[in-house]
Amino acid sequence: MSRLILIRHGETLWNREFRLQGSSDVPLSDLGERQSRFLVSAFTETPTAIYVSPLIRAKSYAAPLAARFGMRPQIVENLREISFGRFEGLRYEDMDDSLRQAFISWIENPVVNTAPEGERFISLAARAREAVEEIIGKVKKDEFAVVVTHGGVIRALVASLMDMPLETAARIEAYPGSLTTLEKAANGWKLVKLNDTGYLDNNL
Repeated sequence: MSRLILIRHGETLWNREFRLQGSSDVPLSDLGERQSRFLVSAFTETPTAIYVSPLIRAKSYAAPLAARFGMRPQIVENLREISFGRFEGLRYEDMDDSLRQAFISWIENPVVNTAPEGERFISLAARAREAVEEIIGKVKKDEFAVVVTHGGVIRALVASLMDMPLETAARIEAYPGSLTTLEKAANGWKLVKLNDTGYLDNNL
């Protein structure tokens, strides 16, 4: 079996302020930078390759791990976070009544409802799955690749690869810095580990 380790980037300033960031290019916070350095301790084996979202928070989070193994992360556009449209940069308390209602509907069912001027969740799931299927095709048996990306991407991928209804993605958690491991076998994908933050718990 070939493995894929999906890593959500660490904390950003907007995470700390409870702002929706989506495809906005928000950098890591000081804590997020510290978390990225601890990520190195989670790996004793060398990955086949490291793939990253084009957004700065993902590239920054991958940098110390890539440096340890002397690797250059490969940027994959389809690993970008979903666009939250008019929600981006806002906290719930910043929204007017109309946006709040749209936000509540979107949270309840992001598959049926889309953020105003945002990307459809089904489109995110399709492009993210296309990306990881291409990546796993390059990973040899008993080897693994690392993908540093975003919470929405990871939730969509877990639901899609495990053949779950996409609506269930809203009930899948992926904390900042968490590791989620999947394996590709002859009979399909297997979920091995979800939302693991052990390396952070041991260091922070």
